[in-house]
Amino acid sequence: LVLLESIQQGNPKKIVILGTRHCSFLHQQIIELLSYALVLSGNHVYTSGAIGTHSAVIRGALRAENQELLTVILPQTIDKQPAETRALLEQVEQVVELGHNELPLGYASRLCNSELLAMAEQLIVFAFHDSNTLKEAIQEGKARGMLVTAMWLD
Repeated sequence: LVLLESIQQGNPKKIVILGTRHCSFLHQQIIELLSYALVLSGNHVYTSGAIGTHSAVIRGALRAENQELLTVILPQTIDKQPAETRALLEQVEQVVELGHNELPLGYASRLCNSELLAMAEQLIVFAFHDSNTLKEAIQEGKARGMLVTAMWLD
């Protein structure tokens, strides 16, 4: 409720949306709609580039047709992304590649999440309770004093 009240106050926010790669089609539709609504209401949405949650965020933000309000930060380079993600990223103007190709993806993702959190005021996470990387992002967001909303999918 705090998140919804904050959004409805009319003050644009910088919001990171993170989540699992393994979410159902219905969850992806909900995430896409949320991202679309956030961008339409003037919020800047930050996410990463994996399939699942992040792809849904990107699709929703692109549908809102306001490229300045979408930033995607990748833990590695675009060429390390799956073909489906690369095709979607071609439509995004603001893509940052951290280039941690030499690191294991889990560690590179943690570094990427920290970069994302440093840019925003709020964090929305879609996760399962066994997702340690996302639980760490939630804890980091709270430690930074961010408004954190976790949506548990299990």
